[in-house]
Amino acid sequence: MSMFPILNDQDLSQSSETIFGEIGKKFGIVPVFYRFLANCPPLVEAYWTTYQKVIADGVLPINIKELIFLAVARKHQCVYCSSVHLAICDIFNIERHTLDNLMNDISNLQPERTSKLISFCLSSMDNPDEITEQDYQQLQSYGINQQEILEALYSVAYANSGVYLAKVTKIELDQVVIDYLADKKLTIRLV
Repeated sequence: MSMFPILNDQDLSQSSETIFGEIGKKFGIVPVFYRFLANCPPLVEAYWTTYQKVIADGVLPINIKELIFLAVARKHQCVYCSSVHLAICDIFNIERHTLDNLMNDISNLQPERTSKLISFCLSSMDNPDEITEQDYQQLQSYGINQQEILEALYSVAYANSGVYLAKVTKIELDQVVIDYLADKKLTIRLV
């Protein structure tokens, strides 16, 4: 059970209501995560602004950033974030075999540059002090530039913040997401 109330539309501040309209247009639903964040309207605004500026915009495609978010959520065993981002990946039309490879063996992801980038992200999350100049050079050898690397690393940091908030507040999965995944025959397999 969530440690914070999940606010309904009638309980929202004006700023949260506006942001929820934008979120609904982007995803078709407003994830319960934002409904719990609405207990602190500036946090809803900050989290959504970050999503739009860092995840949705930038040189690294949003699909890659969503795959990073899904990989981070799975690594942390976060059922909520893994489920929501699996649904978002499907909404963004990421192919099933790509999702299967992400969940079963990242080294099989194609193109190989995506596999290398996501593997690097997960390694940097586990052992940031062990990342070397050669690790960065290897990414660059796959045509991944510095801005893409920084956006990927920030996506990891952003994903970690979402996972942390979801886990520490005990947020529960929305029925809408549960139904969506069931309807699409998508299943999260945590590592």
